[in-house]
Amino acid sequence: MASSSPWCALLGVLACCFSTSCASTPARTAFDVRKNPAANFELDGAPFCFAGANNYYLTYKPRPMVDDLLEDARAIGVKVVRIWGFIDRGSLDGSVRSIDGDGTKQGHYFQAWDPVGRRAVFNDGPNGLEGLDYVLAKAGQLGLKVVLVLTNNWHEFGGMDQYLAWYGLSAHTDFYRDPRVRQTYKEWLWHLTTRINGLTNRAYRDDPTIFAWELGNEPRAGAGTPNSVLSRWAREMSGYLKSIDQNHLVAVGDEGFLDGTSEHWTYRANNGVDHRALTALPGIDYGTFHMYPEAWGTGFGWSERWIDDHLGVARELGKPTVLEEYGLKVTRDSLGRVSDGLPARLASYSAWNERVLAHGGNAAMFWLLAGRDTERGGPYEDYDQFSVYRNDRTADLLSSFAERFAHRAPACSNGTPSASPSPFVRVRRVEVSALGWRADRGLSSLYQARVTE
Repeated sequence: MASSSPWCALLGVLACCFSTSCASTPARTAFDVRKNPAANFELDGAPFCFAGANNYYLTYKPRPMVDDLLEDARAIGVKVVRIWGFIDRGSLDGSVRSIDGDGTKQGHYFQAWDPVGRRAVFNDGPNGLEGLDYVLAKAGQLGLKVVLVLTNNWHEFGGMDQYLAWYGLSAHTDFYRDPRVRQTYKEWLWHLTTRINGLTNRAYRDDPTIFAWELGNEPRAGAGTPNSVLSRWAREMSGYLKSIDQNHLVAVGDEGFLDGTSEHWTYRANNGVDHRALTALPGIDYGTFHMYPEAWGTGFGWSERWIDDHLGVARELGKPTVLEEYGLKVTRDSLGRVSDGLPARLASYSAWNERVLAHGGNAAMFWLLAGRDTERGGPYEDYDQFSVYRNDRTADLLSSFAERFAHRAPACSNGTPSASPSPFVRVRRVEVSALGWRADRGLSSLYQARVTE
């Protein structure tokens, strides 16, 4: 992973904050929600802007850890938590290999392969989907919404490569192309959406705790794959989800790679990911984009343009968008205290959230909220150096932004109450004329829009 000095990051952020080149007058005009209203999420009839968080371990940890994490989320003002809705393994008899270790997370798994029936089978028991039942039930009690991610581009938790292993395939792009794999994925969608939560006695597709279904975590195809491959898959799967669940939103979960003119690889529709084309699909309700300047080797001046270009795509398409993952690493000592990188993190998180808010963004979700580890004692280990804990300085900063997203976000400032309020999150679209945003150069042109229900 490429990295940059934390102090370079801090200096870059501060330089941008005081540079007129970071926010030109045309860009400010195009992002002015009074002149160019943003599409919104809507909850209970009112516009819904929010700060959110990500977590990957909730579905297989003991209930006290689930309670602690979700209560921490509510305490710092997080309204939406994005979690993994998958743990995939090989066959129970070992004849079909597991991609990620033994295929379980502390003995828990959601899907396994049946080598006799040659099909995936589901684990609905205590070491399976009952763990997800509890997460949804507890989140609902606390008034939180949950984004459920349906598979993973990466090998952790099985994901796409486990589907390929089930069928003896190896090319990553075959996840999107092979008809057997696509059908097996659809069967997973059907099983999850129609599952009856044993604690709430409610089908998942009828549960307003679920904010949205996400087709995958950071889906990518193989190098050199045409953009059309992933777009066709996302069109098929989003359409299928909409046919079996009319209550919930659907998003792709992509990192936001753009097909533009920049020299950086994030603007070259990397691995067949064309964010604009994916977000424009009729079955996709909102856009997603991620932001990791260190890992992606972008430099820190890139972040402002990255945010603006994705807000621009959203304005062009008349849909909301979410900065659903962002992070900057810190170093901790043997006692878990931050020893390096905190000033750069605080400056960056502040600048990024300020920009999303000021330019009419709907939401920002940080990676990663962690809580107490009741199995080992103390806080959950900061394995990837991105962890945020309640009452630490990063959490205090993000809590202040959570309050602003909830109550003072410009994107939600002009909304009027809906005549048909719903406990399910809806999208209030913006209809855009032919004169629209030009995202390919990171430049804005004024466009005409009107709010529609």
